[in-house]
Amino acid sequence: MFAADVLECAQRLLHDLLPVYLRPAGVDVWTFPGGGRLRVAVRESLTPREATRLDSDAATLVIAPWISPRSREVLDRRGCSYVDLTGNVRLSIQRPPMYVRLQGADRDPAPAPRTSVRLNGPRARRLVRILVDTVPPYRLTELASVAGLSKGYVSTLLEAMAEAALIERDRRGSVRDVDWPALLAAGADGYRLLRNNAAGSFVAPGGPRALFERLSAPGAPRAVVTGSFAAVAVAPIAAPVQLVVYACDPAAVRRFGGLLPAERGADVVILEAEDETSQLAGTRTLDGVEHVSLSQLVMDCLGGNGRLPEEAAAVLDVMRATPETWRLSSLPTT
Repeated sequence: MFAADVLECAQRLLHDLLPVYLRPAGVDVWTFPGGGRLRVAVRESLTPREATRLDSDAATLVIAPWISPRSREVLDRRGCSYVDLTGNVRLSIQRPPMYVRLQGADRDPAPAPRTSVRLNGPRARRLVRILVDTVPPYRLTELASVAGLSKGYVSTLLEAMAEAALIERDRRGSVRDVDWPALLAAGADGYRLLRNNAAGSFVAPGGPRALFERLSAPGAPRAVVTGSFAAVAVAPIAAPVQLVVYACDPAAVRRFGGLLPAERGADVVILEAEDETSQLAGTRTLDGVEHVSLSQLVMDCLGGNGRLPEEAAAVLDVMRATPETWRLSSLPTT
């Protein structure tokens, strides 16, 4: 679709939305009664990285056939108005005072062939966690070495992340900034806690709380806590009802807890990590019980069911407020 066609369609969309006296006029600059003005930037497509390069103020209106959720997030943060032809609208002007926000399509109705790599798979999530857990800057070669991944694979992933405005790189290709909350969400997209990790469901005769407390006892098998029991230790929301643990020896944990297999009503889940070295890195010990790292906890909760995604949001709030307590100042040595 040509830019002129996109502009015309957007004008018709706003024509139907706004009262007569608020209809815009003009092409490069739209004016409103009362003196309001918006500079119009028409794009035939808009990537998140391109969104970061637009003028950053409330006087810019971006128009495109479709604007992805990530691009809209970037534009929101930069204070830009936008309209796409699926009905995603954020229109904000001061004169006359007006704010319009509408939800359109979250998926491109006419997607182009995919050229970037999705952050799916254990290797991609391993790199995501390193980027989240460590304050930049760092070079591609350092990341590849720490992650145990090829330079070519890491280069491809970093380019995809940069295109999505999840990271910023300098002219030499080093990572200089990471939007770690958005990167965690992107890494968790497509990840399912009980599907990506081998899972067994059980009932604990004494209840999950009693088993959780016994994990600190001498001689207890290694069981790394994730899910609600780990989340409530960071950001209490509600009492947890299901204990989820990673185990290197699931049979030992099962014997230790006297667990009974259960297809329904399970209150204990034992996981075998799909990428043990990464997922069980950076664990924390609280009251003698081992918990997954905060970044892994958020991924697990985002990929879980029930109220786990809401618990992930609460943990993220704590992480945003206290990054100095959990982000490393440099990459770990290999």
